[in-house]
Amino acid sequence: MKTFALLLLLLALPAWAAPRVANVSVKPMEKGNEVLISVTIERPTPLDLTCAVSIDPGDGGRGPTIAWDVAERRTKTTRYEYKKAGTYKMKVAGSGNDPCSGSRDVLVTVGGVKPVTKAQCPEGWELASSKGPAYTCRVRTPALSCADGTKYFTGKGEIGCK
Repeated sequence: MKTFALLLLLLALPAWAAPRVANVSVKPMEKGNEVLISVTIERPTPLDLTCAVSIDPGDGGRGPTIAWDVAERRTKTTRYEYKKAGTYKMKVAGSGNDPCSGSRDVLVTVGGVKPVTKAQCPEGWELASSKGPAYTCRVRTPALSCADGTKYFTGKGEIGCK
């Protein structure tokens, strides 16, 4: 009886310990409507051998599939190119003969990135630098009249004369 119970436990363990989809991140590429998709799985036991996910990009197109084998790294990446700019709901879910358990949905926005302008900085600030969609604003030097023997300063969110 003890042997039979142990055998049942061992047979059920691989199904219970299936790798699961832990995280999905999507990074738009600098040009066009292409994105870089990173999928991370969680492997709870050494008995989980393989699993696969399919990626539904949400635009009606056929997305890529990612498969993991024994001892492969937990995070894999792939690319997908959308036909047109927009916001899409991407779904990553287990698929195939050995599906990963779980799924993740991610909102993806591609194309239509507006160039950075001074108008994006708040009032009283000016554009310091920009690269793609990333930018930095700095406070405009206000018209402070410092008394003789003092000098204008800025730092740590403060301005003044000292």
